[in-house]
Amino acid sequence: MAPDPVAIAFANTRSSSHRDRIATLTQWRTWIDAWPGFRTAGNAVDADGLLALRETRDDVQLLLHSATGGGRPAPGPTARLLALARSASSLDLRWQHGRPTLAALPDAPPAWVIAQHLTRAALDLLLTGPPLMACQGQDCLKLFITSRPDRRWCDTAVCGNRARVRAYNDRRQHGHATNLNQDGSTQ
Repeated sequence: MAPDPVAIAFANTRSSSHRDRIATLTQWRTWIDAWPGFRTAGNAVDADGLLALRETRDDVQLLLHSATGGGRPAPGPTARLLALARSASSLDLRWQHGRPTLAALPDAPPAWVIAQHLTRAALDLLLTGPPLMACQGQDCLKLFITSRPDRRWCDTAVCGNRARVRAYNDRRQHGHATNLNQDGSTQ
């Protein structure tokens, strides 16, 4: 399976209301290291910059969720993202070890440069990318590219299994003997 585009991976760093994969600078640096082109700017992000990136992430997640059938996004997050995308770019491209890497111009905060790039990637995904889906798992906020029309969960081993276990427990509790399809739905 191909890796998710960076805009989806960024949005999915908040996978539920109580799980944030970039809550600390250590977690941020672990996440950013998976994207070699962002390491230079990403490792220069400070605590205030991370807070701003997390706010941008939440706005990106709301915007992408709106494309999954959730209706129009809230005007505040959309306006903030559009303002960020429209602003003058302060990014620089540097070469390290034969690879390009995103860097900030001397007076630009690295977090702002990354946020602008990720915002533009999210807008590009919305306008030119494949259809998106939101996971139907309970309390899951993840998004994914629809590879099959019947896909319901970001991960069948996690959210799908939880749904099947919940359906099984509901049937046992209520005394219903219902057959369960492979996707967790009932027959």
